[in-house]
Amino acid sequence: MKILLASEEITNRPREGTLVFLMHLCRFLHREGELTAVHAIGDIDPHIRSFRALSQKTLVTETLIRLTRSEHFDVVLYVPRSGLSAFSLLRAAVLRFLTKSPTIVIDLQERNAGGIGRPPLLCGKPDLVLSPVKAVREKLERYGIDTGFVMPGYDDRVFKPVNPEERSRIKDKYDLPRDRFVLLHVGHVRESRNLEVLLRYHDWGPDIQPVVKAGEIETSWAHRLRVAGIIVIDEYLHDVHEIYQASDAFIFPVNSPGGAVEIPLSVIEACACNLPVITTRFGGLPETIREGNGFHYYDRVSEIAGKITAIRHSRPETAAKVKNLSWEMVFRTHIFSQMRSLAKESRNESTV
Repeated sequence: MKILLASEEITNRPREGTLVFLMHLCRFLHREGELTAVHAIGDIDPHIRSFRALSQKTLVTETLIRLTRSEHFDVVLYVPRSGLSAFSLLRAAVLRFLTKSPTIVIDLQERNAGGIGRPPLLCGKPDLVLSPVKAVREKLERYGIDTGFVMPGYDDRVFKPVNPEERSRIKDKYDLPRDRFVLLHVGHVRESRNLEVLLRYHDWGPDIQPVVKAGEIETSWAHRLRVAGIIVIDEYLHDVHEIYQASDAFIFPVNSPGGAVEIPLSVIEACACNLPVITTRFGGLPETIREGNGFHYYDRVSEIAGKITAIRHSRPETAAKVKNLSWEMVFRTHIFSQMRSLAKESRNESTV
């Protein structure tokens, strides 16, 4: 199967959830079919065929037109970097028009379902939109666009539990204190992440040491965290899984829909490493991961201290909660089967 994957940014040095998703999707599709990737910025794995054929400002480029005129693709996947919008739906329609191939759009985050606006259906529409966001799916279905569910996964080759001795060794590698209870958060350091919750860590126990592995950084927020004694790691780490494995628990305080993808990748990765998790009832998490066995939801910040105490007196079993969510299983279940179905349907129609 010949596959065209399009996104404004694709990189093998991802700094946040959507880019991690794209990196692993590229690798999966490269193994499973004949993949061509088109993008505007980023550095893709060199063994993957790719072209800088998209623009962040215009819908089409000469490179994209030449490519789609010279080659036929069985299916097109488009992952808009900035989420679903009228513009990204129009770009999906243009990709479908140029390729004459079934087109699937993947949207992982609720930017503003009410702000999508009526899609420009006169220009055509994607064959399918996959999203974990129920509000997005419902709105698009009212406009006559077929939808389905998709979610992030994790790399089960590296995100795995470690024993206490290995945890201590990794703490030493990253200069994290062995004698402190390391409470990890992974994600952007900016206002929408509700990181002010971490500033109250002194109320949670005398040995609590918050660590933030940052993606994008707002300098003022990074300074505020560091002044409060929170460790902020702001460089790119190829072995980011080791930061999870060096930690004693994971916290996810985000409560704004625009602060993270609907089912946060970092929470899934923390569970894969069998870390106890303390989280808000964010997005699709409550429907995806049940509370218990080391996985704790909180409604008020005042509950966090009690959750940490409970964690210290129990053995986590969070890895079992995500055992079926590896990238391989997620892509096969939610994307690849849909791709094959649409490609087969399109081939049958073309022979009629």
